[in-house]
Amino acid sequence: MRHRLRPLGVEAARFSAVNVVATVVAVVLFNVLVHGIAGISRPGPLNGWPVTSWFLANCVGMVISFQGSRRYAFKHRRPSGPGGGALNYAMVNLASFSIPMACLWVTRNVLDWQSAVADNISANVVGAALGMLFRFWAFRRFVFKRPKALLQDLLGQPEAAGASAGAPELGPDEPELLEHQSQQRQADPDDVVRVTRHPRDEGPADPVEGEPPGHR
Repeated sequence: MRHRLRPLGVEAARFSAVNVVATVVAVVLFNVLVHGIAGISRPGPLNGWPVTSWFLANCVGMVISFQGSRRYAFKHRRPSGPGGGALNYAMVNLASFSIPMACLWVTRNVLDWQSAVADNISANVVGAALGMLFRFWAFRRFVFKRPKALLQDLLGQPEAAGASAGAPELGPDEPELLEHQSQQRQADPDDVVRVTRHPRDEGPADPVEGEPPGHR
């Protein structure tokens, strides 16, 4: 159990760091669009469209989080889908956007809360936390997949459904090590030196107990 939890914890920590950076950018942009900048312009240019503003701001954050996830959080996993996983990543993000956008819509249109505090708590705290949990699960399952084929080859397991169900989770730095070991195990036939012994080089056979010397 411990060897499975450790790589999961590393991925969760890296993903959280990437998500914090992308969220900060999106939150700042959202507040500028909706509530403006203190002392310069209040309210923002899109104050009447908070849900649309949140969507636009988080599309910018999505680009940042994709690069961070691909190059840092899940760099040891293989992206799945067209564009190096960009299409699947965008689909997962757009699906997760529905959670904070729904929270923001409820506070604005049902509860009639119009303040900046209410907008940020509903969309950028409650909704963003629920959306992050969904994205972490979906990214690991549909976008950045574990290289099962390499692990099966090294363990000598067949590529059948469920063959790797009990296989340990790969750590962030283990796939490169496993691939290096796999290359070392495959010997090049041209590098093998064949030695042929001539019959004259063979020494006399050792006498068998109970037989006289020289008996063949």
